[in-house]
Amino acid sequence: NSWRAGVSWMRTRADGREWESEDPNGGADPLTNSFTGRSRIWALDGVWKWAPHGNGTRTNFKLQGEYFRRTENGTAVFDVDSAANADAYRTAQSGWYVQGVYQFAPRWRAGLRFDQLSSGTIDAGTNTSLIEAPSKPKRSSVMLDWSLSEFSKIRMQYSHDQSRVDTADQQLFVQYQMSLGAHGAHSY
Repeated sequence: NSWRAGVSWMRTRADGREWESEDPNGGADPLTNSFTGRSRIWALDGVWKWAPHGNGTRTNFKLQGEYFRRTENGTAVFDVDSAANADAYRTAQSGWYVQGVYQFAPRWRAGLRFDQLSSGTIDAGTNTSLIEAPSKPKRSSVMLDWSLSEFSKIRMQYSHDQSRVDTADQQLFVQYQMSLGAHGAHSY
């Protein structure tokens, strides 16, 4: 059994960082906006590994997750090309994921994952009406993989993705993954 956790943070300054948003008045072209100010992000992550009977090559379980939060404080200019509405801008956004992967036989693994983002709270002063509605996209996934050897595996994943407003996507992935070249067991 092992456990590891960590906290990290970063602080940076943006000067005229641009992004596009939909025109709230229904115009066909997106609005170009910019932000100048401070951006801070911090994250908390952890991993717990468990191998029954101390033999991780036959069966094991790994649980891991992360939570992060970003805050921004400064001035935003909305519709740079036309109206150029500058005002104070403050926002707090967050996101998280948790996943568990269980190796139930020497070459077989199954897993579950849940993740979600939050556009959070946004205070844009007089420009608040130009901000898109807050959203909380989320996704649930289940996977199964079979390792043919230490170099390759076949992986299947199904995801229920609710990233788009009022629409859920059903996604099925089938992958063949392989590694070429030098690795820990061979140095060629």
